[in-house]
Amino acid sequence: MKSVRGYSAVVAFALAAALLALLAACGPTGPAERRGDMRRTCAQCHPQMVEQYSSGIVHEPVTEKRCEACHISHGVVPRVLMRQPVPLVCVGCHADFSRISQSKAVHEPVGQGRCAACHQPHHGEHENLLNVAYERICFECHAAEPFQRDTVHAPLADGCRNCHSAHMSEQSGLLTMPADELCASCHTLTAGSFIAAHDQYPVTSRCTDCHAQHSSPDAGLLREVVHAPLRDSCNSCHQRSADQILTLRADSDLCFSCHGGVATAARHAPVQGGDCQACHGVHASEYAGLLNQAPTSICLDCHDQHEKPSGILSVHKPAAGGDCMACHQGHAGPVAPLLKQEPNRLCFDCHDAGHYAATLQPHAPVAAGRCSDCHLAHQSSQLSLLKNKEQDLCLSCHRRTRGDLGLYSQHRPFAAGSCSSCHAPHGGGYKGLLNTSMQDGALCFGCHEDLAAVKDQGSAHTPFAGGDCQLCHAPHGSDQPYLIKGTPGAVCFGCHADVATAVEDVTVAHQPVQAGECAACHNGHGSVHSGYLKLGQPALCLDCHAGVAEHWRDGFIHQPAAENCSTCHQAHGSDFAALTVARVGALCAGCHDLDTSQFMVAHEGIRPGADSCVSCHDPHGGPEQNLLYPVRHQPFTPNNCGACHEGRGN
Repeated sequence: MKSVRGYSAVVAFALAAALLALLAACGPTGPAERRGDMRRTCAQCHPQMVEQYSSGIVHEPVTEKRCEACHISHGVVPRVLMRQPVPLVCVGCHADFSRISQSKAVHEPVGQGRCAACHQPHHGEHENLLNVAYERICFECHAAEPFQRDTVHAPLADGCRNCHSAHMSEQSGLLTMPADELCASCHTLTAGSFIAAHDQYPVTSRCTDCHAQHSSPDAGLLREVVHAPLRDSCNSCHQRSADQILTLRADSDLCFSCHGGVATAARHAPVQGGDCQACHGVHASEYAGLLNQAPTSICLDCHDQHEKPSGILSVHKPAAGGDCMACHQGHAGPVAPLLKQEPNRLCFDCHDAGHYAATLQPHAPVAAGRCSDCHLAHQSSQLSLLKNKEQDLCLSCHRRTRGDLGLYSQHRPFAAGSCSSCHAPHGGGYKGLLNTSMQDGALCFGCHEDLAAVKDQGSAHTPFAGGDCQLCHAPHGSDQPYLIKGTPGAVCFGCHADVATAVEDVTVAHQPVQAGECAACHNGHGSVHSGYLKLGQPALCLDCHAGVAEHWRDGFIHQPAAENCSTCHQAHGSDFAALTVARVGALCAGCHDLDTSQFMVAHEGIRPGADSCVSCHDPHGGPEQNLLYPVRHQPFTPNNCGACHEGRGN
């Protein structure tokens, strides 16, 4: 015990010494340091970082070696510990960011607290510690193409900051000041050249109604799509009055003076209300049709299909891409809700009718063009835009099949609600809208591949070999195991009527046959054994009649029993006890000659009575070669037959 304690003390001392040495390595090295703070600075332990971060534009705390402004000392174990998480640690110094919550517009990375999306934390090559030069950094997120067309707005040469704030603004679009003031800060609105360029109209506001603010194919920076009167003459719609610009008529009346066909057939609510500008710009636009926004988003300002709730599994491709005009008219349509044509024709504009209504066996709603009976137009919580769960949807019409849901045995696809596993929902070339032919069992073997392999082995049951699965099985559900259409006996006797008749007329019926349990002995699909038996003989019979083989292992076997039970027994029924094929005496005499001297000697000169063989002999096997029963009457044991049979034997 002493030696163990001594060893532990040595180990403890060694560990303590090592720890002190480690602490000393991070301790002060000079007299001045010993009199002050005992801790070493970050720069003293990380000189390589000091050198690395000293080039280019350096963050002020790094220049002053005030690492603790952002970091907490990690002690002995090296790791990065922030004093506060980003962006709180940044806001600690950059106090102006506290206005974010009150600002009208906030740059997305700022709102998400992702300062590092644009800035380096320690040092960098570019001013304000930007990751990329000013003139390029915005294009790290924003596509460059709209800013690089033939005519580029002059301020863009110096980057976006001439017009936009980098972090937050009180103006939409992060503008540095109200849009009209911003344009006027560079363009002199009273200059003769400016007024001449604007057809002598006193334009002082809403510059972006006509002009692209970044770049344009047009030399005057007009937007991509220009209203025809603007190209020709503003006087088509406006007139001058001192320092005002007047329209010739009220807004909708002015539009309908040219676009007269729209008003008479209008159904879209903004058109009916004369609010053309709800969707269209009056002067110019970046989008076809002078739309105020991209076609993929403008409809969604009023229509909520873009609000994809949780649980949505499928979205119609045009709806997902914002291509509302694929199905709808913008102003009016022949069919509500502004559809371009009747629903029974509209869907087939994209979906080839040859794959649907023109099939040999069309689904009734498809043939009638009633796609909306099953599908939603925009999005669904089910696959394939279904209006409801697949099974519920199908059973809403196929009501008789609903009763199969309560049956004991159900086809797995049916129980899972997957009707389309077997049926083509739109139509097909096969009866019952099946996905493929039932001929040769093609449809069933698509899933039951193991049975398809059995079909090619041994002897196949005739219906199974012909792929006529529905002769025995129900497709959806059954009150019998394995989807059998009725009780096994009734199904089998439907074809094997001769067996049913024979069993009715016999004295003794095999119990499984009597109970209609044909599958106790037979495989319904087929077998490598004759008669479609589940096992060969005698193994099949021994499954139930195990006692027959009691003496086979250590005694002797009656040869017919070892080979085939049906040598002596009928499989289904018989007029004789134990289902024998004949009376016992006649059955034994078929192999054993009862008139030979050898037979008489073996029986002590006594001729056995008719049908008495099994009184002494076990017909299946016994402990001795003579197959006598092991328990015997005492006088019989020493072959003393005379004790009972006077005048016979000894």
